[in-house]
Amino acid sequence: KRDKIFQTVLRPHIGVPLVGDAIVDVSRAITDCLPARVSPGAVFESVRVLAGTTLTRAVAGNLAWRLAGNLDKLIDGIPAFPWAGQLQDERVPICVEHMQPISRRKVHGYLFHCRALAGSPCPVLFSEFISTRSCRAISRAIGFSAPWGPYPYSTPLHFVRLIFFAHVEASRSEKRPSFLKVNASSSMIKLNRAKIEVRCRVKPCPRGFNHPCSFCWLGYDNCPAAVHPVTYVERYCTMCKSEGWFDPGEDSLACHRCRQNYMPIESDTETDADTNVVTGENNEH
Repeated sequence: KRDKIFQTVLRPHIGVPLVGDAIVDVSRAITDCLPARVSPGAVFESVRVLAGTTLTRAVAGNLAWRLAGNLDKLIDGIPAFPWAGQLQDERVPICVEHMQPISRRKVHGYLFHCRALAGSPCPVLFSEFISTRSCRAISRAIGFSAPWGPYPYSTPLHFVRLIFFAHVEASRSEKRPSFLKVNASSSMIKLNRAKIEVRCRVKPCPRGFNHPCSFCWLGYDNCPAAVHPVTYVERYCTMCKSEGWFDPGEDSLACHRCRQNYMPIESDTETDADTNVVTGENNEH
């Protein structure tokens, strides 16, 4: 539905000012792409917040995703506005797009950079600090097995591209969505297992490599089982004195392998309380 709204309705309007009849025409065309129970008035109000602006590709993509990810609200006659704060607690499906090692007040962990796939924050990209200990605690709830099972958890990097429910709390989400509790449906776990099986080598690497996915230079722009977004580039590493792989978006002098093996975890000055993420019951959704 997101792609249909973007390709069929919004793409022809990119670069066009949303004024006057253009807003009405776009709203009607979007309504025609959605289930019959959707309220035309709710769709119109969702589009009208962009009145007076010129539609860009990025804004069009976000609008299409926000509408497709909030069909339940549109059916109830509630507009899907851009996220500006969490009004109530909400269980939001998210996908982990990127992981960043970090420490907060001497607690080692990772920043989970998460994309809200549906719900009121959709499609906001936000970050949540989760301690290394909590990463292990939630692993079995989203698709990993016990240590003696076929899909053992071994590194937080294996959370990249997995999907699960984040229980976003209004009291913690004034500036960005924030959660303390996660769980996953059986259908989510099934989707996650397709990646976990390769990362745990229950199934072979698609490229035939033997090294762990966490050491691979391929990003998920080139491999469905990769654990970082962009394929690394090869440069000279000042730490191991040899050619190594580097994230093209970073200026580090140490290659990826050296940073994982030897470099200290980055520090963070944020003063929010450390996240202690817990799991909820698995519910089919």
